[in-house]
Amino acid sequence: MNATEERMAAVLSTRFKVERGAISPESAFGALRFDSLTLVELGLALEDEFGVPIEDGELTVSMTLRDAAELVETREAAL
Repeated sequence: MNATEERMAAVLSTRFKVERGAISPESAFGALRFDSLTLVELGLALEDEFGVPIEDGELTVSMTLRDAAELVETREAAL
């Protein structure tokens, strides 16, 4: 995992109580049992962690941790 993925994994583990061993860059949020409400909460948590905007609905159950990390990295580069 790269640094962004590691930070995201820490958020998933601490704020959402996902077992660290279940988290990999290929982990889809749906496979981690995230629903649409949890994804909104995750978006807010990632905004806090990374300081980038994430709109409601941008994170989906089919997205992987890697997909979300790429979204965050793209937003960081635009700042």
